Amino acid sequence: MIDTATQVHTSTSARRILSFDEAFSVHRKLLGIGVILVIAHLMVMVLKYYFQRDLVYGLVPLFDFYEEHNVPTYFSSLNLLLTAAILFVTARLESVRNPFNTRAWQVLALGFAFMSIDEFADLRHILSRAVHGAAGGKLDMLPFLSVAWTVPVALIVVMLGVYFIPFMMRLERVYLVHFGLAGACFVFATIGLETFEGDHVAITNGVRDLTFTLMVTIEETMEIFSILYFQYFLIKYVRQHYPDMGLRLNY
Repeated sequence: MIDTATQVHTSTSARRILSFDEAFSVHRKLLGIGVILVIAHLMVMVLKYYFQRDLVYGLVPLFDFYEEHNVPTYFSSLNLLLTAAILFVTARLESVRNPFNTRAWQVLALGFAFMSIDEFADLRHILSRAVHGAAGGKLDMLPFLSVAWTVPVALIVVMLGVYFIPFMMRLERVYLVHFGLAGACFVFATIGLETFEGDHVAITNGVRDLTFTLMVTIEETMEIFSILYFQYFLIKYVRQHYPDMGLRLNY
């Protein structure tokens, strides 16, 4: 996906070409990991709520979607970073074939790279504290704004949505539809469901009950699979427009 398969290099180091069939095979493995993580989360939630076990040798927090710096967080962060890398490669390829779209692909890549950092470093909590500090507590009086970071992020999403309209209109219909659905699912999960979770926590005075856990499960599951959904059609897009490209690995 980054270099032509027919390009010849006079180097003695070993090389290998990652074909598109192999790229889809890797994607299927990522899809399988996503399914395993959802199952693992559901299993530890049964241990937590049915058997009243909060740790179980550390396995419960290790696979709990609500916790940070654990296996699901690590997977999501790396998967977002992988998506950013594919987008940067796509931007490079499009700079020759379709330069009008290059900047949009680059902006998408930067956005996914930032989300990867946020997923691991939890920058949203820092943003929430900054928003609360700037608003002086006034946000608490407004409905559906219990999660402060969603306010500036929602504004950014709206601006980016307007920015990407010409880019989306230049895409083939199949990619317009699937990229749009993937983005809508991710935004709904990240901002919409997160807001409902915040409102629920406010109502229950911070009690993490079964309803809250169900919302978190749906949110994180949608986030994981909307990214994988987007990845699939992104790889398909590159294969359709650049069939002779492959990823050349030097080692």
